Amino acid sequence: MNFASLLRRQMRTPFFTVTVIVLIAFVVAINAAAFGAIHALRWKALPYADADNLVDLQAELPKFGFTLGLTEKLREDIVVDKAHFSGALGFVKTRGEEDGRSWQMLRVSQEFSQVLGVSAALGRSFAPTDAKPGDDAVLVLSDAIWRARFNADPNVIGQQVRLHDRSYSVIGVMPRGFAFPDATTDAWRPYVMTDAERAQSEKGNVGDIDVVARLAPGTSVDQAHAALAAILEHEPSMQGLRGGPGLSAHARLWRERFTAAHWQSLALLQLAALVLLAVVAANLVNLQLDRLLARSRELEIRRAIGASEAAILRGVMLDLGAPVAIGLGLGLVLAPLLLGLIQQRGLLPDDLAQGSGFGVAMMGAGLAVTLAVLSSASLAIFAARRSSSLSSRAGITGLGRVRPAMLVAQVMLTTALLGSSGLLLRSAVNLVSIDAGFDTRGVVLTAIDPVGVSMRGKHYNANTDAARFRPMVESLRADIANLPGVDYAAVSTMPPFSGWESVSSIRLPGETDNREVRDRGVGPGYFSALGIGLGAGRDFEPTDFGEASPVIVDELYRDRFLRDGDTLSAYVEIPIDADNYRRARIIGVVHTVKHESLGEAANLPTLYHFNAAPLPIFWLVTRTSLDPAAFAETLRQQIHTHMPDVDIGVNKPMSELVGKTLSGRRALLEALGGFAIATLILAALGLTAVLGFAVRRRLPEFGVRMALGAKASRIIGLVMRQGGALIALGTALGVALGIPLARLLSDRLFGIAFSDPQTWTATALIVSAVAAFACWLPAWRAAAVDPTIALRHE
Repeated sequence: MNFASLLRRQMRTPFFTVTVIVLIAFVVAINAAAFGAIHALRWKALPYADADNLVDLQAELPKFGFTLGLTEKLREDIVVDKAHFSGALGFVKTRGEEDGRSWQMLRVSQEFSQVLGVSAALGRSFAPTDAKPGDDAVLVLSDAIWRARFNADPNVIGQQVRLHDRSYSVIGVMPRGFAFPDATTDAWRPYVMTDAERAQSEKGNVGDIDVVARLAPGTSVDQAHAALAAILEHEPSMQGLRGGPGLSAHARLWRERFTAAHWQSLALLQLAALVLLAVVAANLVNLQLDRLLARSRELEIRRAIGASEAAILRGVMLDLGAPVAIGLGLGLVLAPLLLGLIQQRGLLPDDLAQGSGFGVAMMGAGLAVTLAVLSSASLAIFAARRSSSLSSRAGITGLGRVRPAMLVAQVMLTTALLGSSGLLLRSAVNLVSIDAGFDTRGVVLTAIDPVGVSMRGKHYNANTDAARFRPMVESLRADIANLPGVDYAAVSTMPPFSGWESVSSIRLPGETDNREVRDRGVGPGYFSALGIGLGAGRDFEPTDFGEASPVIVDELYRDRFLRDGDTLSAYVEIPIDADNYRRARIIGVVHTVKHESLGEAANLPTLYHFNAAPLPIFWLVTRTSLDPAAFAETLRQQIHTHMPDVDIGVNKPMSELVGKTLSGRRALLEALGGFAIATLILAALGLTAVLGFAVRRRLPEFGVRMALGAKASRIIGLVMRQGGALIALGTALGVALGIPLARLLSDRLFGIAFSDPQTWTATALIVSAVAAFACWLPAWRAAAVDPTIALRHE
């Protein structure tokens, strides 16, 4: 068969051709994008030498679900342990500002290139001399910032970059494709401890340093975990944390730092894409069967004039292969766009160090999907060649055995996928309807660093800086509160969903054991600004500031520690330093709030102490009647007017920060829900097509029945009963399959069980209703045919 005749044949059946192209492109794009995302996350090579030997080392408080950084002293202890580690790199994220342009930077220890096994492409990496105070004003650039900021100038080495109030000399450029710890980093500079960091390190307590270590030959991750646990165990200053909170070591492969939060969602996405592939393949089998049956007379004539079975089979496969090839190409073109959408919706990190572009994995996935479709088409050809499988005497009347089985499978898979989507939807409804304890409407959260501790590495001196900055902070808050459209403005050490956390040990009167609570410093108007209800007592007042300032507790604190007695006459002992406590009177009780996610369990009570100017870094909480997203920029301008040299971190509507914690759940719901709707539509179309085929085969029978006086309702009932049996079986099998599969969603569900009977019953009813309507259409057509026309088909 030449190309011209093949094209003419495709043009004679445009519905078949277009349908095959669209369905193939659809499933190829979805499956290739999903598999490409999984490949990038799990298997694509990281841009480091022997990346499988890099481990992420942290401390954690499993009792509270917190992970903690280490100190430089602890990192040095890891470096000394040559039996388990061949090197350890510490790093701290920071930022820089250059003429309004923000640089995402990393302060790294001098072992940067040694541990990662990657040298600079231009210039050099860090040397021990770069890590000395006064000699640390050097930068190693990423390839991306070198190209964007310096136009890939090969003579960039030695050029000066002024960030904030300090000039840095460029000493190197890393190779293209290199990123650490992720693709957002623009430059690296040496880690030189500030006075505060040195004091923290000498204490030996946990700190702010992330540590990636290279395993010594023959060392496993479990052995690295045990080695870090031993280091923490032998550190005397960790005794307090080991006792109450229960400090422990945390070691994992470096790749798992990125895969842990996304792997399960992507695996579920791929599973749903495969379900969709199965449904599409079943529909294509039906289409191919219809096409072969329509051509049965033509094929018999070709056999009669001498065409071999091989030639006929080759022609049939070419008829299908042409639109399949076009669909494959179109699907591979669309796959990168869908991969970008997967990243945009938060199912895949968009800052992976190894990148996630189109590659061999996506091409292979597309070819695998195409092979699966062609295999299903071969099934259709095989079935068409077996007269028994299409005989009206085989299987369900007029359908044969192949088509009913595929139809039941479609309904089954649709029910399982739709039920899982229903569980996610109800879980999302439960989350957004939960009482978070505060009101996000009109609230803007702004992180302010007036000293320059976070971005410029400045040292905060509590004795001198506090007196200098406190009046500025109080003046800023008062001026912001007086802006048009501002209802309240308050300050805090760490409001909910700021991503910051602080836990302190307290003592109840008459007890010697410590209790752990969330510790929050807040200024006047804080509870009103966040809409946190006051259940008893009063709010803070400016006169509460002082050595004997009172505290406010939340309802969880009251219910756990003060079940007996009057809360407002109670006292608590709060720490002044590591060894001393002071008595503070409880003056109020506020509602318990969610701090990190809407689905978190209330495991730690919260204690609020008065702090009108938290330093060195504080959060401004502003409630406005204006658009909070637009007002955030107004806030930025006002802050810089008051404090020109201030560093501003987060400056976003609180609703956006809360919504970000739901982005993964929302994206998974959207993806699975979209796939479920698509499979439902495809299953309904498949059911209509299959029963339409059965009706056409039984038209003579229906003509005889109607000629003998059968009413239209009788004909409709015959077809509906035929389809109803398939629907009932498919729905029952779908529920039976869906419930155990939905167990995979357990970690993503909130306030609902994976086997929730209401959800699965509703799913079965929805699928049955849609399928029943799909059955009714060919039944109605059968009943509307004139008996004389029907009898002519005999």
